[in-house]
Amino acid sequence: MSRVLESPIEVKLKEGEPAGFAWRGTYYAVKEVLDCWKDAGCWWQGENTKIFYRVMTGQGSIFEIYRDTRQGAWFIYKIYD
Repeated sequence: MSRVLESPIEVKLKEGEPAGFAWRGTYYAVKEVLDCWKDAGCWWQGENTKIFYRVMTGQGSIFEIYRDTRQGAWFIYKIYD
């Protein structure tokens, strides 16, 4: 089961990939990047391209986070329970 959030986060990068992120006052270290992909959305309607990462944290939680390539901003997209 998962929950979709679209909540902004601060991300620390290492070699271009997420190494950790801060969300709601807690820092989550990324133990492993499980997957990475691009989503162009409805480009013909002007949607921004997003680069998604499915990550496992040091606590064993799995999150999908993404970077909006136009804004440069990072967001949590999904949390897996």
